[in-house]
Amino acid sequence: MYKQIIRPLLFLMDPEKAHSLLVSCLKGYRHLPWCRYWVRRFYAYPDKQWVWNDLVFKNRIGLSAGLSKPAEAFDELADLGFGFIEIGTVTPSPQKGNPRPRIFRLVECDSLISRTGFNSLDMIKLRIAQRRNSYVLGININKNPSSEGKQAIGDFLSLYRELYDTADYFTINWNSVETEVMEQALTALAAFRETRTKRVPLLLKLPADLTEEALNVVTACIDNYKIDGVIATGPTMDRTYLTASLNRLQKIGTGSISGKGIGDKSFRIVKFLRGHVGKNVLIVGAGGVMTPHDARKMLDAGADMIQIYSSLIYEGPAIVKKIIKATQ
Repeated sequence: MYKQIIRPLLFLMDPEKAHSLLVSCLKGYRHLPWCRYWVRRFYAYPDKQWVWNDLVFKNRIGLSAGLSKPAEAFDELADLGFGFIEIGTVTPSPQKGNPRPRIFRLVECDSLISRTGFNSLDMIKLRIAQRRNSYVLGININKNPSSEGKQAIGDFLSLYRELYDTADYFTINWNSVETEVMEQALTALAAFRETRTKRVPLLLKLPADLTEEALNVVTACIDNYKIDGVIATGPTMDRTYLTASLNRLQKIGTGSISGKGIGDKSFRIVKFLRGHVGKNVLIVGAGGVMTPHDARKMLDAGADMIQIYSSLIYEGPAIVKKIIKATQ
């Protein structure tokens, strides 16, 4: 029904308008307990729990950061069967974001091109307090775009401190700052974590375009700063795998590519990492996972868990259940 009726109607709309409509529907849906009960039953699949670092995941399929960027409806999205939800990216101060249009569908490529902004701490804290469902919650944090050097390190640390008791894990985007500043930030976060009795895992989210040399730097950081895991990968800037016309791509302009247009970049990085980090380091496979077959391929490459984003948009909510079934 989604692909035959709902998706064609949504795809007639601008992507951000369609997203706003979806969020409005979910906000209304949250006040319909009987409806939520039946939705949970419909999308439920006999879960095979997976335990890592004292976190109990009801399954190994999660929602990537980005879809619930401002954390407006993450609790409702969890009703679709996800074992974990990641929200953000969150910055210390409010950000205006890039001018619209800033999200573009490439239906023929099962891909998205986006150049959206971030969301502020105060907005996220308020909405996290509304969490009711049972799932693991991750928070993707970042510095303010204008922050550099010590100020950037302070941004990461302030968010980490402020949200430490509300997150089940944190994620930092590897390409947010230059490597030297990132290492200093990781040192500060590790020092803060040593002062707490509760250990909240810290993950690095890697871009899809990292070279093998850069990946060696990443693996060194994992060892040196006691990083708990990685998400491989985020979007790519490489348009090699897109089949859309050059004229259309030029008209869209700059932006990061997610979905099938990532190609096999994320699979290759997962395979590399699995061969270069310890077994206790969590690897979350993300990027280009559009079908149950892709998810199975990602696990075979060495991933422990899966995150999806674009496949939910292109395939609909039933994809969650299908992937869970294929990966158990």
